[in-house]
Amino acid sequence: MIHVLDEIVLAPTHLNAVLDLLENTYLPNSAARGLTLLQRWVSPPVALDDVPNTLWLLWQVPDAPAYYAMRASIDASAFAFWAQVDALCEARRRHVMTDASQPLPQREEPRHAA
Repeated sequence: MIHVLDEIVLAPTHLNAVLDLLENTYLPNSAARGLTLLQRWVSPPVALDDVPNTLWLLWQVPDAPAYYAMRASIDASAFAFWAQVDALCEARRRHVMTDASQPLPQREEPRHAA
């Protein structure tokens, strides 16, 4: 299993707008791309005037090939969603993770020397 954790730093006043975009723009097509939203969190759990919030979105895809297939299937609506999020947020990072107790898969294609 591959987990994808999106970290979106934004003003508290933009949180609902991003969640609405997620619900109405990104989620309807994410399942067809193999991406399942497991959880959404916000930190800190209070709106403060001088401190941004971080929205955490935890996704899952079955394995590494599914992750790369999901990435390859990004369409115009997904690009538009992330462009709208970028206009509302201060920073955004994506973390791609798997269970550390499992052996890491090896690269299947040979590496070519440059």
